[in-house]
Amino acid sequence: MHMSPYPLAVVGPLAVDAEDRHERAVVKFVNLQMFVLIYLQKFALGSSGFQLSVPMLILLGSVAWGIVVSQTLSLSVPRLGIYLVFVACCLWSESLSGGSFTSILQLVLLYSSMAVYSSVSEASYRKIIGRFTTLMILPAYIVIVQYTYQKLTGLDDPINMNHLLPKTLLLQGFYYDAHFPWYSTFSRPNGFFFLEPSFVSAFTASAAILEILYFRRPYRVVLMLAATFLSMGATGASMLAIATPFLLVREKPQVWLMTAIAAISVVIVALTFDIPLPMMSRLDEVGHEGTSGGQRVLQPALYFVELASDPSYILAGDGAGAISALSFGEFNNLPMNPWPIVKLLNEYGLLAVISFVILYIVAIAGNFNVPLKVALSIEYLFTGGYLLSPAMVELLVILCFVVAPARQEAWLPYGLRTLIRRDAALIGSQRGRA
Repeated sequence: MHMSPYPLAVVGPLAVDAEDRHERAVVKFVNLQMFVLIYLQKFALGSSGFQLSVPMLILLGSVAWGIVVSQTLSLSVPRLGIYLVFVACCLWSESLSGGSFTSILQLVLLYSSMAVYSSVSEASYRKIIGRFTTLMILPAYIVIVQYTYQKLTGLDDPINMNHLLPKTLLLQGFYYDAHFPWYSTFSRPNGFFFLEPSFVSAFTASAAILEILYFRRPYRVVLMLAATFLSMGATGASMLAIATPFLLVREKPQVWLMTAIAAISVVIVALTFDIPLPMMSRLDEVGHEGTSGGQRVLQPALYFVELASDPSYILAGDGAGAISALSFGEFNNLPMNPWPIVKLLNEYGLLAVISFVILYIVAIAGNFNVPLKVALSIEYLFTGGYLLSPAMVELLVILCFVVAPARQEAWLPYGLRTLIRRDAALIGSQRGRA
């Protein structure tokens, strides 16, 4: 159940005009959020002890304006109810254990937008997706330039925002200069506007997946895929690997074969020319503590089991901010990137985790952008400390939570979908003859 964005009493041509205005307003709202999230991602307000992301502040202000003033956005009653339960669980934990006020404030603000929902026509939704892929063209080219220039010259990154602006304007706690290897001058490309290579790779991978889903323009697909791999970000590469089966299930067998040949060719070329593949090294690290992959997967999983089996964490946790946003906490004296559910369990308790998981499932439901939803969800939930990451959370909010096409087809395999359409056409022709 969703609250209507315009009066139900309006009928006829006036209703159509009101709906058109509503859709245009929603498209403008989403376009603004996408532009700000991509190009102002690094900017923040506040001191180093407490910073608020500029894209997050603009999103919250736009949501408030859209609900209260322009009435172009709606509150989803089920989502709002679950969100309030989640907030209540967090506040209850804080009342028992205490903690960082700034940490819980950021948590409450960041996830409030999950209670907002609006549906638009398929045409309007395609405009939104088209604008997202268009906005990603410039960062994709910058990634390619950053990579090519450094490899050809042996010099460091020539396009680096960190060298142009004071740190007081930039969101801290991220590896702006991600050297690879760490002792070399080569920095993994971050597309200039993005916090880290992992973030730009997530955005270019998202653009590639959406381009394949909606438009299939070869130039843009190739550009986004190239930028994803040249960023050397394992996040984007793993997203593509996760999404590929969900994309292929709706394709003809010939496409499966072509994709397999292309993937094998890429691996052969990379091995032949000794091109590093961060995703492969991450997979090798997953089972080893103390490695980057282990910090993201193995250690958080073990820590979650340890906390979940402790009855003292059922009603409350250790308090907001117990796992430091900078060190990401420690497990067995080793640094760890806590999954969102691990951080929630540690700081707010099991009840908060359960309410959060329910909110997430309800918000992400829907038969649209399925490959992207699966890929982003796995990355967000199980590969890093993204609970208070405005960039990753807002990417999910914009592409998976807030806006949805009114018409959604069931996500069916190619053969079954073809059979259903053939039967529907046959039934229609029989009715026509009758």
